[in-house]
Amino acid sequence: MSKAIRKRDKWHFLRLGAQWDRAVVPIYEAAARGKCIPLLKTLVTSHCKNECLYCSFRSGRKCPRISWEPEKLARITIHLWKKKKIRGLFLTSSVARDPDSVTEKQLEVLRYLRSHGYTGYIHLRLMPGTSKQFIREASELSDRLGLNLEAPNKGFFSELCPDKGSYRQDVLKRLEWILDEAKHLRSLKEKPNFGFARSGVDTQMIVGAIEDNDWQYLQVTEWLYKKLGLKRIYYSGFEPLSQTPLEKHPACPPYREYRLYQASFLIRDYKVAAQELAMITDENGYLPNIDPKLALAKRNRHIFPIDLNTARYEEILKIPHIGPITAKKILKARHQKPIRYSTNLERIIGANLTRKIMPYVEVKDKQLRDFLKT
Repeated sequence: MSKAIRKRDKWHFLRLGAQWDRAVVPIYEAAARGKCIPLLKTLVTSHCKNECLYCSFRSGRKCPRISWEPEKLARITIHLWKKKKIRGLFLTSSVARDPDSVTEKQLEVLRYLRSHGYTGYIHLRLMPGTSKQFIREASELSDRLGLNLEAPNKGFFSELCPDKGSYRQDVLKRLEWILDEAKHLRSLKEKPNFGFARSGVDTQMIVGAIEDNDWQYLQVTEWLYKKLGLKRIYYSGFEPLSQTPLEKHPACPPYREYRLYQASFLIRDYKVAAQELAMITDENGYLPNIDPKLALAKRNRHIFPIDLNTARYEEILKIPHIGPITAKKILKARHQKPIRYSTNLERIIGANLTRKIMPYVEVKDKQLRDFLKT
């Protein structure tokens, strides 16, 4: 086997192993404020002592076991960054030994990068059970940090990840430590223009690997966003793999992952309570396969139509197809002069969106009513 082929295979397997860390859409493009940011995404090692039921690199599965030398990976990252092929690094890992030994390897990469002039983006995925001293240093070196929750509760976590540690102590407690460090660093008046957890903290959960339902994820999502203050929650739809205990378990339908994302944004950005979303779940706790905001509007027809000239921000956000940016445009426009639907609403939000929201807003303008009938 040639050296070039071995190098290619190394990238393939270490990139493949990062598939459960869904921080990018697709794999090499991170979604950030409506833009796609190219990231180098890889594991430090595919060696793992754990037996997570869903993972391609679980200890009992036959697969290539490969590791990066930290300095070599850092040099490659700097080279690609200087060539403008990437704008950042997403670094995760399997757990070859104990959590701190893995984190130490990750930090070796980050130390080399920062000490050699790298000011690009770093997204670091930490391991359950990582020591507080490593979390503190990782927070200073990284722009965003995360630790995978994997499951919405202790019971599911113990079933999916039987030897990954305590859900409460090794996962939730570490997540709280990360958030505390990030909050402290953001409060500092003097800090560099990179690192220092400036992009917040995230986590991820596997969906559909066991007999779960959407309501269970919605409850923990609300807690993570509103109580802990996470920046982002990722949902990874389960995909069965050969030579794993769940190889015959059906895959999670793609639409289910998509609807969970939509519902999570309603909780994070639209001030919607999880209990409100419970009203649109079925008797088994699953969301319908339609936009959950539209489902809520149909469930709460009594709150419509809404007068755009008098409604509060939170009320405008309840209108299907209206997001925070558009709601703020409407508020700003009406402060200048009342919204006369046929004359200036289209200039504010566009003709297409005006048509979409008409069933949910008061129409006082005869000219517009005639326009809608055409």
